Amino acid sequence: MSSNASILSRLPFDETLIYIDGEWTMSQASQTCRVENPDTAETIATVPECNAQDLDRAVKAAYTAFHDGPWVNEYSGAQRRDALLALATAIEESRQDVEELESLNTGKPISDVRMELDDTIDLFRFFAGYADKVEGRHIAAQTNRNLEGYTVKVPVGVVGFINAFNYPICLLAWKVAPALAAGCTIVFKPGPQTPLTTQYFAHLLHKTGRFPRGVFNVVLGGAGVGQALVDHDLVDKIGFTGSVATGKQVIRSTASTRNVRCTSVELGGKSPGVVMPDADLDKTAKLVVSGCMANAGMNCNALTRLWVHRSIYDEFMPRLRAAAEALVLSTPQDSATEMGPLIDKRQYDRVLEYIRIGRDEDKAALLTGGQPALGRGYWIQPTVFVNVSPTARIATEEIFGPVLSVLEPFDSLDEVIEIERKNEFGLAAGIFARRHQDIAKFTRKLRSGTIWVNNYNALYSYLPFGGFRNSGFGRELGYESFDGYLVPKSIIDDISY
Repeated sequence: MSSNASILSRLPFDETLIYIDGEWTMSQASQTCRVENPDTAETIATVPECNAQDLDRAVKAAYTAFHDGPWVNEYSGAQRRDALLALATAIEESRQDVEELESLNTGKPISDVRMELDDTIDLFRFFAGYADKVEGRHIAAQTNRNLEGYTVKVPVGVVGFINAFNYPICLLAWKVAPALAAGCTIVFKPGPQTPLTTQYFAHLLHKTGRFPRGVFNVVLGGAGVGQALVDHDLVDKIGFTGSVATGKQVIRSTASTRNVRCTSVELGGKSPGVVMPDADLDKTAKLVVSGCMANAGMNCNALTRLWVHRSIYDEFMPRLRAAAEALVLSTPQDSATEMGPLIDKRQYDRVLEYIRIGRDEDKAALLTGGQPALGRGYWIQPTVFVNVSPTARIATEEIFGPVLSVLEPFDSLDEVIEIERKNEFGLAAGIFARRHQDIAKFTRKLRSGTIWVNNYNALYSYLPFGGFRNSGFGRELGYESFDGYLVPKSIIDDISY
């Protein structure tokens, strides 16, 4: 595999530029952002910190492309389908470089990134299949035989996307693939910590020659340019992935601008898992650790609240500890590495502070971990607390790091369901059991957008993903995601005229 320096030296684009209206251009801002390698905390690139003027150029390019350009007004669904298929092939042909860059910029284990690239390519091919299948309905005359009614579905318009740092290229595909298939045009802002593969994606999209100018635009930066995107009157829809606090601000802003626009927000989670007495304890311990520690715990759907039945509690804990301590923490580019570092100093400090809170304020017992790891970068050991009160801060607040709270033992599944109904989040959950009645009760009564049974973190292009309550609204993936970028028009025709 090529060295880190090699991938940065052979980038086919200039990372100091931004992609707007079909070309790479200088930002009008003088500020810049440092991009780090979380493994070592070293700066690997410097990119523009876009301002409101850059954002305005990008939105106007997307607006013009939507209302006056060929993407919506001339391209057939089949042409958009073929463009997405060409883009999937372009990503596939450059996947080694994209994988290396993603691993370097995020600190993810290269084995994880390879799976994410598989998913990214699959998503563009999956949603390409919908591009030529936009359908309406014919409604037969109800009270007047001369009036014919039918519906057509049209793209929602200009979509502004604000992405999170934890899955830069994969979450881009979750958002961009269905929006492009529906015929929308896009202004995309990646997380400020992880912009590089978004820029690479823009290069590949441009390289296909299938996407007219202005269809896809990229702005870089933090909260300032994100707020400008949310507030812009020419944006028709906002898609956001991030924290609850920022998501609520996005919702307030989209309701208070001159033109109210629709939103889709995928926010936080504090996802519960339940281990029943008949579970396979060895398998379950490994699944729980993977469900919590994948991506260093920086998953909105991470399994972070674990309920273990009293009858197996003491028997299960040594297995859980062994599974957590067996995780391999090493150089992300090593294919044997199983968990990487936190994304940056801010997140590293936040997680260490929550570990202190768990120990000193919540008075939880530490089963394993709780310390920095590897002596460099933003590494923290997989951490497990046990006998945690369900109301403790570490059990109720989203930490976004490799920290698992094993709650006090439970005796009744009904007791768990009653408590979890009051959970402010509702993104995901899991149950490990063999008894059908327990599985059916849990999956039917719990208000979570995704519920895993005897597995965790498996996601597919064709199944929708999203949550309840403070986990947001709207759905990613599946037909439901595609349909979210379309709006119906009703046409009533007097055929006697």
